[in-house]
Amino acid sequence: MGSEHTKIEKMSYEFVSAKDLLTWMKTYSELMIDLAYSALLFSNEELRDYVMELENRVDRLGYQLLMSLSLSVRDKEDAELAVGLFRVAASANKISAAAADMAALVECDHDMHPLFTGMFAYTEERLAMARVGAKSPLIGETVDGIWERCDINVDVIATRMNGEWRLNPPSTHVVREGEILFARGSEHEIESLEQLASGKVTPKPSVEDNEPEEALERLMLEMKETSEFMVSLSYAAVTFDDAELAEEVSEMEDRLDDLCDIMTKEILSMQGDVSRRADLIQIAFATEQIADAAWEMAMVQLSGFQTHPIIKNIVNEADEIVAKVVLPETSPLVDKTLKELALDDNYGLYVLSVKREGFWLHRPLGELRLKVGDILIVDGYKEGLAELRETNLGKEPLE
Repeated sequence: MGSEHTKIEKMSYEFVSAKDLLTWMKTYSELMIDLAYSALLFSNEELRDYVMELENRVDRLGYQLLMSLSLSVRDKEDAELAVGLFRVAASANKISAAAADMAALVECDHDMHPLFTGMFAYTEERLAMARVGAKSPLIGETVDGIWERCDINVDVIATRMNGEWRLNPPSTHVVREGEILFARGSEHEIESLEQLASGKVTPKPSVEDNEPEEALERLMLEMKETSEFMVSLSYAAVTFDDAELAEEVSEMEDRLDDLCDIMTKEILSMQGDVSRRADLIQIAFATEQIADAAWEMAMVQLSGFQTHPIIKNIVNEADEIVAKVVLPETSPLVDKTLKELALDDNYGLYVLSVKREGFWLHRPLGELRLKVGDILIVDGYKEGLAELRETNLGKEPLE
């Protein structure tokens, strides 16, 4: 797409566990997608540069993983075991490259098309970058304290300090002056975080009066959220050796291809500035590339190859898991809202998405009332998942 990515430095082998490499590649590539969209939304060159920096990191991690796996291959059986992880590394690189392609559009000397900015009016969550100022009351506070004492319900997904990234910081992480917090939450909560961090609220993107029809904005938003969900689900399919999750990714990939085709035709038929419409097409193509990479990764579980011992170790050691829960007629969850069920409080589980009659509802709201046949994708503790599955079969009543 014409973006200029920084070349990585010459590398040499150093021992890092493949488990850690996979975990870092997953978290970095997912973070890059969020940052790329935010960079475009706010025309923020600093965020763009962070995306490019992270692309280099993912590249380096990918090379380290390839070297580690190459050293472990000694015969035909080893090669068959390693091929899946080779594919995961390649897919992670494709995802990071597509995110960098999107972020590179910030270099253009024109604003984004109102179709892009308008779609964020329909999303409940957004990502923000909050820099902690010298007089911020957040200094010395823990991540848990942001929730409990500051009463700001945001998810701090990463921090950056003196050029060093910390991904998924623990609840005990202490906020420092000058630290940059990357958090996800509702618009109101994000504004509160930005206010406490620096005393300044990130300005909302302007939307022109001649914004496109709502249907196109919702279509682009569905593409964005579907591709992001596919990445999370494909990593989960590989990490937890779950063919069912891989099948769902494959189904969504077909849907996203159709959406991209519709979106491209609609953009080409629109009137207005050619450069701004070209940006939309590039974003659509990058979104499709992210989805394709997620599909390639998920196909590892459907290829017939044996599961690599590294993957088995990750599954055995993991406290949390991503899984699919189907609601039968007998389920006591049926006809209750997600807010009423409070699965996060009762089971330590979060509903990432709900599939209903062939359509996905990503990041569902608490008001969503569940129906027979709904498919829930949940993320949380193994013990909580086991309890929920027992309850879902009607073997234990809900409290």
